[in-house]
Amino acid sequence: MPISEKLCWEVLKSCKGQRVSAKWLKGEHAIDPPLENSLPLFVLEQDLVLRHAKQQIEDSLYFLEKRGYLHRHGFQGLTRVVFQLSDSALAVLESESFSEEEQEALRAALLDLKQPGLWGLKINLGEMWRRFNKWRTR
Repeated sequence: MPISEKLCWEVLKSCKGQRVSAKWLKGEHAIDPPLENSLPLFVLEQDLVLRHAKQQIEDSLYFLEKRGYLHRHGFQGLTRVVFQLSDSALAVLESESFSEEEQEALRAALLDLKQPGLWGLKINLGEMWRRFNKWRTR
């Protein structure tokens, strides 16, 4: 699963402070208040596709949603889709660190078993270098 920690942080930070009108999501009849700390899926993808592969975006959004950091409003294909930050996502943004369990899952993404490399594994050198620099500056 090619999850990028950098991409996960980009998603969380881009949603923080944004609002989506309930009328945009549900139609003119909606009287709900706007969704705080949220962005439409197409806006997230429109920005991320400039720097990341489609599969990496989908896998990272899946990871964030299944770990409870993003709440999905709407259903893809039938209606508009909005991702909203959960309380745990806001806490992670404040602490600037994922849990140890999630750190392990993100570290596992350094080796991409789906794509063959020189010795049978493809090593994500860019992610490895970024993590080394992060560790070095602590």
